[in-house]
Amino acid sequence: DAATSRCYQHAPSYVPGLKATAWWDHAGDDLAWAKSLSKSFESIRDEFTSVMSAPDKLSEGNNVWAGALSTDAESYGEGWKTLVLLNRGQWDEINAKLFPATSRAINQSGAPVAEAFFASMKPQTSIKPHSDFTNFVLTSHLPLVIPENGNNKCRLSVGDETREWLEGKVILFDTSIYHDAINDSEEMRYILMLRVWHPDLTKEEIEALQFIYDCLEIPELLSDDPGTVFMAEQRAKMVKEFPLIGSQASGGFGGVKGGKKTKGKAKRKKGRK
Repeated sequence: DAATSRCYQHAPSYVPGLKATAWWDHAGDDLAWAKSLSKSFESIRDEFTSVMSAPDKLSEGNNVWAGALSTDAESYGEGWKTLVLLNRGQWDEINAKLFPATSRAINQSGAPVAEAFFASMKPQTSIKPHSDFTNFVLTSHLPLVIPENGNNKCRLSVGDETREWLEGKVILFDTSIYHDAINDSEEMRYILMLRVWHPDLTKEEIEALQFIYDCLEIPELLSDDPGTVFMAEQRAKMVKEFPLIGSQASGGFGGVKGGKKTKGKAKRKKGRK
């Protein structure tokens, strides 16, 4: 009942048959990447705070602390900014090199990640209730710097349940369900945010959705000219490769090629990448 509950889904970008639940536990084989990421919390936080404390180094980044890119994201407000590492499956090479420990932790975690970025939230600000309009990705937060950690000053509500961010504790939730947030402290809040493919998607569905993302970034993929398409395909492959030399690459999606339905195949392929 929308009159008494906010636990409802609004997803114009919709794949039928996917489980819809506000909060997801990250126990079990399919979400083992969340445990891996939480183990890297200290190195990610330390790298982040080190770069943030060095303005000259931070200035080397690409689109550092950008605001909302569309009117659809206006509900986030002026207090919410991002620093992108991975967008639509494509690594930002400049920012990945600026945050190598974080990028490696994401890449090696096995997360089926489509987007990854740091997100900041100014003190005494809130994000209005909204949906992110898409049911085929879930959202994960790794809280890095939470003012008055444990005192319930920084909170996230999804549907009818509110939880506080706790440093180092990975959370996973469905942002196609109405959600909002508040920083009720006097300091900045920082998290590492991932958008991951829904666990119920098949390998073929992920590939199809990724192709749509690729076409949005590289329209030449839809050209009538075979030569143009070939060059566009090579470019799409290149920008999804992990950019840090000397790291174990995983094809841009943490080595995961699908959810439950293709779990066995994903494991067999992982060692060859």
